[in-house]
Amino acid sequence: MIEETDISKEGLLAAYKNIVMERLFDKKMLNASRQGFLPFYIPLMGHEAIHIGMGMAIRDEDFFYPYYRDFGVLIQMGIPIDTILSQVFATATDNEIGRDMPDHFSLKKYNIGAVITPVAGHLTSATGIAYAKKYRKESGSVITTFGDGATSTPDFHVAMNFAGVYKLPMVFFCENNQFAISVPTYPTDDKAFNQTYEETRGAIYKKAESYGFSGIRIDGTNFIEVYRATRKALENASEDPILIEAMTYRMGPHSTADDPNKYRTDRVPEGSEKDPLIVSQKLLKDMKVITDLDIKQINDEMEETTSKLIDTYEKAPKPDKETMMGNLYEEEPWYISEERGDIQ
Repeated sequence: MIEETDISKEGLLAAYKNIVMERLFDKKMLNASRQGFLPFYIPLMGHEAIHIGMGMAIRDEDFFYPYYRDFGVLIQMGIPIDTILSQVFATATDNEIGRDMPDHFSLKKYNIGAVITPVAGHLTSATGIAYAKKYRKESGSVITTFGDGATSTPDFHVAMNFAGVYKLPMVFFCENNQFAISVPTYPTDDKAFNQTYEETRGAIYKKAESYGFSGIRIDGTNFIEVYRATRKALENASEDPILIEAMTYRMGPHSTADDPNKYRTDRVPEGSEKDPLIVSQKLLKDMKVITDLDIKQINDEMEETTSKLIDTYEKAPKPDKETMMGNLYEEEPWYISEERGDIQ
C-alpha cells in the first residue's frame, strides 16, 4: 500500500510529523495571541491534512499563491522556520520588517505569492502569473488556495473565467471548511444557526463546468488523497485548469476576532474521528507505518520543538523604529524626512 502512494515510509513519517507540528504551532500561536504576543491570528485546526498533502505535491517549477490560512504548506515545502515565525511574530529578522499581519507572508524568492487580506483578491494575480507562465512557455503550474466563502466573490468569477478561456496551467484549490466566517457553505441542520440562507446553493467543485474545465471533490482530512489529487492536477494543468474542492472542518474560530459559539454548535471536536490528526494516525497505523508508541514519541518531540521555537520568537527583538520609514521612496520626500526626525 505504501508503494501505491508514491511516498516512502520516511516521507509518510515526515508528513505526519509536520501535521503534528502544525497542530501544536496552531495551539501555541493562538495562546500567544490571547496573551498579547500577537495582535491577530488565523487558526488552522482542521486544515492540517490539506496543507501537508498539498505541500508534498508542489514541485520546484510550480508557483504557489496562498491565502491567509496556509501556514502548514510552507512548513511542508521546507521554507526556513525563521522565515515563517519571524513574519508571524514580526521580529527584527522578518522579511517584511514587521509591516504586515501574522500569516500574511511575502516569499517571492520561493515562488510563493504575497498573502493579502481581502477575500479572493489574490486569485486574479495568481491567474496573471499562470498567463505569464504560458506566454513564456515556462514549465510548471500555478496553484492558488482560497476558502469556500471566496467562491461568492467577483474575483473568483473573473479568475476562473480568464483561466478557462485561455486554458491556463492553473489549479484552483478550495479549502472548504464549511463555514465562511458565520455563514455555512451548504444548508445545515445546526439548531444554533437560525438563518435561512447559506454560502452557495450548488456544489463548489461543479462551478468549474461554467468556465469550461473540470472540477473534483476530495477528502481534505486525508493527506495522502490530497497529495495524489494535487500532484495529478499540477501535472495535468498544462492542458487545462482544474478546480479542487477539499472538504474539511473548521474546528475553531475563523480568526481571533471571531466567536463561533455565537452561531454554531456542530463543530468537530479535537480527537474525534473527523479530526485530520486522528484520520492521519489511523491511516498510517493501518498501513503499518506507525504504532501508538511512535505517535506518542512524535508528539513529545514536536511538543518540545514547537515550545522552544514559540518561546524564542515571543522574546525576539522587534524591528528598529527607524525601519518604519525605510523602503518607501527611491528619493525620500521632505515630509518623510521630517517624520523620521520626529520618531528619532
